[in-house]
Amino acid sequence: MKLVEKTVSIAAPPSVVYALLTQADLLIEWMAPIASLDPRPGGEVSWTHQNGDTVSGQFVELVPDRRVVFTYGWERTDVGVPPGSTVVEIDLRPTPTGTELRLVHRGLEGPMADAHTGGWANYLTRLATRAAGVDPGPDPLAAGRVPARAELGMASARQSSQDLEELPDE
Repeated sequence: MKLVEKTVSIAAPPSVVYALLTQADLLIEWMAPIASLDPRPGGEVSWTHQNGDTVSGQFVELVPDRRVVFTYGWERTDVGVPPGSTVVEIDLRPTPTGTELRLVHRGLEGPMADAHTGGWANYLTRLATRAAGVDPGPDPLAAGRVPARAELGMASARQSSQDLEELPDE
């Protein structure tokens, strides 16, 4: 498994960034046009991009203005990242000019981690823009679909587990 790691400086205080990450009416301003968030441990995390692809999971940990952790996955089965199967950790650190946001996405396989790296780069830029009080404009990824495992040259998750079962015992 590979990690996706991104750090971004945001010209807004941690309280503003935290709200943009945990309030559905604010998440839709930078991430996706449909969102449902229940910001408590075990609460729902779900958003649907303009192309119809939906992320879903649950909040794991919330520390106001400091940390947001949630499980993450796609409802489209061909993506091969089932809902709740990976973990996103977001830490917020106050700085003299605003906030340093560090995101770590755990549990993605190589090519899928690479695909998510580009997505997170886009959406964290949009978050930083919105947090600074500026409309991020149209989402450049709005029309694109999340790549399926097959498009990335990856075996299906089912095939991968079957291959592991067929390995000889040592």
